[in-house]
Amino acid sequence: MNKQLENRISSREVAEMMEMEHSKLLRKIDDINEDFRESKIGFSKYWIESSYKVKGNNKTYKEYLITKRGCEFLAHKTTGKKGNLFTDKYMDRFEAMEKAIKEGIKPKEIASSIREKEIEARYNNSLVRKANLLLKIAKENPNLSKEYIQVLQSKATEILTGKTIIPLPVLEEKTYSAAEIGERLGISANKVGKLANAHNLKTEKYGKFFHDKSKYSNKEVETFRYYENVIPVLETLLNQYRVV
Repeated sequence: MNKQLENRISSREVAEMMEMEHSKLLRKIDDINEDFRESKIGFSKYWIESSYKVKGNNKTYKEYLITKRGCEFLAHKTTGKKGNLFTDKYMDRFEAMEKAIKEGIKPKEIASSIREKEIEARYNNSLVRKANLLLKIAKENPNLSKEYIQVLQSKATEILTGKTIIPLPVLEEKTYSAAEIGERLGISANKVGKLANAHNLKTEKYGKFFHDKSKYSNKEVETFRYYENVIPVLETLLNQYRVV
């Protein structure tokens, strides 16, 4: 590894020392870089842009490799207790790293490699927490439709594996309540239901059954919702009744 890179630490580690989200630290450094560019000041003595990947994820993420001087610069912009604690942490970190380099220990064998594993483990744990939250929502909400539950399960597995193992439900045709169909035909919802029952229209061809919460209690009731293709069928039936 280049000697210059050996004396730098990842902005991910610095963000943790500063008790700050990594994305927020990246924005902070980017803003500083803009000031440097306007004044034609190089910032490589403070940090250089780099990237990293997380095991199990093919995406490339941005980071900065920061020098001791860069940490000092950031510490000056961090006031109070957080600034003091950050200064103590980064000074210890660089002293340990410089000592290891003097003793001829390879960078992969020093604390930075351990830190990388810790960051990776924390990242993986955060994915597990997110996936479990989605599965918990699916499990603890009995009123959710099968489609919504499948969406939550699909997203949970995608978060954990990076792949869509459980496919998302196919987007289905829009459905309408008996009241909505009745409004379009100028009849009551009750009339729609009677016609559908009398002529066996409550089938997969013309709609589907849903479990929904009753208006009058906390119990679930089975409700049939119609596809739009039932409208011309009902119109024909209504015309037949009128003729008779």
